[in-house]
Amino acid sequence: MRLRKLALLLAVVGLVCLPAPVYLPALAGATSPPPQTSQSYRAETVSLANESDIETIVSRHGRTVSISVHQVSHRYSAGEYRAPNETRETLAAAMRNGTARTAAAGARADLQAIARNNTYVHDAYGERQQYYRFSVEENGSVVTARNATLQRVANATVERGAYRYENLSPGARETVDRILRNSSDEDFGYRPRVNDAFVDRLPALVEKDGTLHSITVYGHVDDFGFGVSLVVGLGVAGVGAVLILVGGVLYAVAWWRE
Repeated sequence: MRLRKLALLLAVVGLVCLPAPVYLPALAGATSPPPQTSQSYRAETVSLANESDIETIVSRHGRTVSISVHQVSHRYSAGEYRAPNETRETLAAAMRNGTARTAAAGARADLQAIARNNTYVHDAYGERQQYYRFSVEENGSVVTARNATLQRVANATVERGAYRYENLSPGARETVDRILRNSSDEDFGYRPRVNDAFVDRLPALVEKDGTLHSITVYGHVDDFGFGVSLVVGLGVAGVGAVLILVGGVLYAVAWWRE
């Protein structure tokens, strides 16, 4: 009788262990902290007084005040523009000739929207790495473009796009500080968690104590594999299968003896 009870107990424990690959990962996901971002970030000190830093500021963060004509397309804008082809051609013509016109209603609306969010236009894939200050007049029908120096673009980028450390929330300051602490030559950057404050604004320019920091992506991390919890779950399930088998054998032995 005792042997039968032991066999049944082993079988019950085994049945509980079998679905471990399902409930252990779910339990781990419910109790573990939020995952880290797939990017690690590092900060580099930059200055508007340094010519090479000016190029760095514009190339990394100039999107806050400028747009490249290649972005005005179905492929890169995800349907943001009504008439991307006409709009892009009008901008390109203004860059070439100084002035361009369009009669297309969709393009006029696109151009006005672009002008509200950007001061400069350029062609990231063009032969000339030239920026132009552009304006839109006559309800979007006329676009003018004038050469702009990288210094002016960098100044506008810092003025409008740089975050002031003292104005950030405590959580955002902590994220920035962690990146700064992990930005030496020996470090591999800082990989924040997806819900950390300020993560949604990275990459970014941050001014702290009068020093300008360019925070950019330093590396990319792919989290492959099934996870430790799943591996443990499979192990527990294996133990469960063994317990069921042993329990069955013991039950058969008990039945045969009786």
